[in-house]
Amino acid sequence: MVSAAQVDIYTKHNGDIDLYQRLGSPHKASLGDSWNKIEDLRRRLFLVAMCRASATFASSVEADLLAWTSDEETRHRIRAVVEGDVKAQLIS
Repeated sequence: MVSAAQVDIYTKHNGDIDLYQRLGSPHKASLGDSWNKIEDLRRRLFLVAMCRASATFASSVEADLLAWTSDEETRHRIRAVVEGDVKAQLIS
């Protein structure tokens, strides 16, 4: 289950697993496979946000978002990361 604290660790390192590991991975035990889940949700939510996904795909992403996250705050933080990705894509 992904928590808001785990999303904070992910965003603090800009989603860069190499940077996280180079800095000593102080929270490695508390992350488990959450980094991969956050990355997967981020990628798929981005596709949905950019209108590059079917309704079925979007529904599966929403189902995973609910299943893999602990609360609404966590979902809000993941969506905020995706909103930043969308803005960056539209600017470039």
